[in-house]
Amino acid sequence: MYSMKREKGFAVLTSALLLSIAGIAFTANMASTQLIDNQIVANYYRNNEAFINAESGMNFVLSKLTDSALATQLLSTLPTEYPDDAHHYRVEVKQIDGNTLQIISYGTSVDGSAHRTIQLEANYLVNRNPPVAPLSSNGKLNIDSTANLNDGCEGLTAADCISDGNISAYMIISNPDDSVVPDPVNEVDLLCFANDSLDANNISTDAYYGDHSNERVVDNKGDWGDVLAPEGSVFFGIASDSNLDPGSLFEATFGIEKNESNMSTLENYALLVDMTINGALSCSEQLQRVTEDDVVIYIKGDCDISQADASKSASSENKRFTIGSVENPKMVFIEGGTFINQPNTGASVVGLLYFLPGEHNVVDADGNIIGTEEDLSVDMGGIRVNGALLTEYKCSHDGYDKTDKNGTKQHFSARYDKTVLNDLYEDAGGAAASSNYSIKSGTWRDF
Repeated sequence: MYSMKREKGFAVLTSALLLSIAGIAFTANMASTQLIDNQIVANYYRNNEAFINAESGMNFVLSKLTDSALATQLLSTLPTEYPDDAHHYRVEVKQIDGNTLQIISYGTSVDGSAHRTIQLEANYLVNRNPPVAPLSSNGKLNIDSTANLNDGCEGLTAADCISDGNISAYMIISNPDDSVVPDPVNEVDLLCFANDSLDANNISTDAYYGDHSNERVVDNKGDWGDVLAPEGSVFFGIASDSNLDPGSLFEATFGIEKNESNMSTLENYALLVDMTINGALSCSEQLQRVTEDDVVIYIKGDCDISQADASKSASSENKRFTIGSVENPKMVFIEGGTFINQPNTGASVVGLLYFLPGEHNVVDADGNIIGTEEDLSVDMGGIRVNGALLTEYKCSHDGYDKTDKNGTKQHFSARYDKTVLNDLYEDAGGAAASSNYSIKSGTWRDF
C-alpha cells in the first residue's frame, strides 16, 4: 500500500515537473517569438522611417523644380547635394544630358540603424517669356512665297515637342501702319500679308485687313499687350519694368523703354561691330572674334558676309555664315542695315535676330545735308534664324529675286525654337516665368 502511494506521488510529481518544464518552454518560446516579432516590427518601422526620410529628400528637390526662382538656383549649381541631418536624408542631383536630372536620395532612420536609397530621373522645364512667334514686326511685312516659316519642333519627337511647349503661339505678329507710303528707292510694296494655313509655302503678298485675334497670323492693331519679361529680368544691364505699358515691339519684348539712353546702354553693353567706320574689316571677319561669353552682339550698318568666312554644308553647294549655336545662342541687333550676302552665300543666327532702323542724312540737290530721316525698309533675303526674328522697320521684306544672277539663291527662313530662346534668355538675364518637371518613365529605383 505504502509503495503504491509512493509510486502515485512520484508519478504526480513527475507529471507536474514535466508540465512545468513544458510550460516554461512554451513561455520561453512565446517570449522568443514575441521578441522576434518585435524586432521584425522594429526593423520594418525603421526601414519605413528611412524610406520616408529618403522620399522626403526626393520631394524636397522635386518641389524646387516647380518654383521658377528655386529651379533656376538649383540648375545653376549642378552637380549639387542637399544634406539634412535634422530630417535624416541626403540628396544628390546631377544633370545627365539636355534637360534630364538624376536625383538620388539617401535616407536613414532616426537611430541610424536602417538605410534606404531611392533614385529617379526627371525631365525639367524652366520657362522664360521669349517672343511667341518666329517672326514679329513693328511694321508691315512683304514675304515672298519661297520663304519658310516654321512654328517649332523641328528635330523633336511629337511627345517631346508637346511636353516642352515648343510650338509657337503664333506664326506671325505684326503692327502694320496703313499711313506709310511705299519706299520709292527699293520699290517695295508695304503690304501686310495673311496666311489662313499653317503651310508657310502658301504665303501670299495680298493685302489683308481684319480681325486676326484667333488666327496664327495676327495684326495686333498697335496693341503690344503686357510686357513679356517677368519681374527680376535684367537685359543689357537694365532692369525690366513689368508695369511698363509697351508702345513698341522692343518694349513689349524686354520690358525696357525704347529711348536714346537705354539704346545707348544696349550698344555699350554688347560686343560692337561698327560697319559705319571707313576702312572697317568685313563684318564676318570681325564676328569671328565672338566668344561663348559674348551673349549680345550689336552691329551698326550693313554686315557683309565674305565667302571665305562662310562654311559649306555637305548637302548644298551654298555657303552659310552662322552666328551662335544651340549650346551658345546669341542675341544679335542690327541697326540701320542688314546682312549683305555674296552669291550662293547666306547668314544664319541661332538665337534672336533684331532689326533696328537707323537714321541717314537727307541731302538737297546741291548735296547739302538738310536733315535726317529713319530707314523705312529692310531686306531679309538669304537670312536664316533658328529661334526668333524681330524687326522694328516699317517694312520688312525677304528680297529674294531668282532672276538676279548676282544675288543670293538662299531663301529667307525663320524657325521658332523655344529651347534655344529659353537658354538665350537665361544667359541674357531674363528671369524665369515658370518651371515644372516630369518623371522619366522606368527610372524609379528603390534600393
